[in-house]
Amino acid sequence: MLHNELALFLAHSLALESEARERYLELSESLAAHHNGDAAAFFQRMAREAEQHMEEVAELAADQALPQLQPWDYTWPGPEAPESASYEALHYRMSLGEAMHLALGKERDAAAYYRQAANASLDAETRRVAAGFAAEEERHAAALEAMIAELDEPGEHHRLDEDDPHLPA
Repeated sequence: MLHNELALFLAHSLALESEARERYLELSESLAAHHNGDAAAFFQRMAREAEQHMEEVAELAADQALPQLQPWDYTWPGPEAPESASYEALHYRMSLGEAMHLALGKERDAAAYYRQAANASLDAETRRVAAGFAAEEERHAAALEAMIAELDEPGEHHRLDEDDPHLPA
């Protein structure tokens, strides 16, 4: 039974990283379409990091028979996987710092999810792997915090759009 706990945890971890990657790519494409290159490039970078995590999880899961979960089978703390950034948080003129703060929140959410999984597990191997994933997400959050500290604050009008919308008369 406990071996199944690790397989279930790894299936959740694969989905978490896959959904984060997909969402970061969507955010990047949206911002690129609005000529927001800095934030788009940052979300591309975050998508690559999520893809690397997916590969790490897949490597750990190579000898496991992972369950095939349906969307309603996932036990996320909210409506989506913890590392999936909200569409509502996106603004086409968001600054690089705002993009980094959005990602920082998602890194912290993922760390909390993994930490909770480690604390709740009865299986020693699941606890070990989940704690390792939590520590990795915490390192990513610390790295983002350091990057944010180095940024210049955007001007107070960085979201000002002086181009009136083109509406039919």
